[in-house]
Amino acid sequence: MKTKPLMLLFYALVPIIVIIILFKIDTIVGLIGIVTFLLLIIVVNRNLIYRLKAQLEYGKGNLDNSIKWFAKAANAKKVKADVLVNYGFVLLKSGKLDESEQVLTKAMDKSSSSEEKNFAKSNLALVVWRKGDLDKAIEMLKEVILEYKNTAVYGSLGYLLIEKGDLDEALKVNLEAYEYNSDNAIIQDNLAHLYHLRGEMDKADNLFEKLMKKEPHFPEAYYDYALYLEDIGKVEEAKEMYNKSLSCSFNFNNTITKEQVQKALDNLNKLNTNEKPHD
Repeated sequence: MKTKPLMLLFYALVPIIVIIILFKIDTIVGLIGIVTFLLLIIVVNRNLIYRLKAQLEYGKGNLDNSIKWFAKAANAKKVKADVLVNYGFVLLKSGKLDESEQVLTKAMDKSSSSEEKNFAKSNLALVVWRKGDLDKAIEMLKEVILEYKNTAVYGSLGYLLIEKGDLDEALKVNLEAYEYNSDNAIIQDNLAHLYHLRGEMDKADNLFEKLMKKEPHFPEAYYDYALYLEDIGKVEEAKEMYNKSLSCSFNFNNTITKEQVQKALDNLNKLNTNEKPHD
């Protein structure tokens, strides 16, 4: 079908022809025609502009500004589900759980395909978890993964199963996740941490080494590795990893807090000091 390209060509050519005619009438009239056309383009595409500005601010780490522009984009009558999901995710990352839940629920209602609906649902599950219902969040992600497999969903479900404490089911899902994308840092971290919890130290060690080569940017990777190193008696290396974790950026969407990491490091320093012989 060539209908769409032909329509685009039509919409591009008609304004040009009209502007040429206006210039033939009068130069001032032609210039007014150009300005009018440019203003029309801005008005028609303002929601796209809002979205691009929101994404740009998010990339800079300015969550408040990103939320402001996403809110403008979300107010459009024909807003698309993916815009709402991105908006809901930024709200979640900022700790605005009730607002995020409302936006993501709206995204599910506006979804035009099962893929869009599951994309929204996978993010909504994280809000449900953050609001304290771990079991419901896991159930939602399990429903999603049946028909919408992707790295982010595997990463979320793999972590929440570890959080629940069912290490056998967690192993099954995290191995499936690793088979799906063995190169993803979050999936590697989940599985390495799980091996540590299960006492499978050799497997944990190999996977943590593979993970560290990636120089991950999220604090959980270094924190989990520090816990492992501390457990096998490599105290100085553990301290180094805690410090690396502290050097990462933290936000509401992280599964650990900066205070939690600092406390672990302080406890290790105290323990190490107490073990040293006094003169």
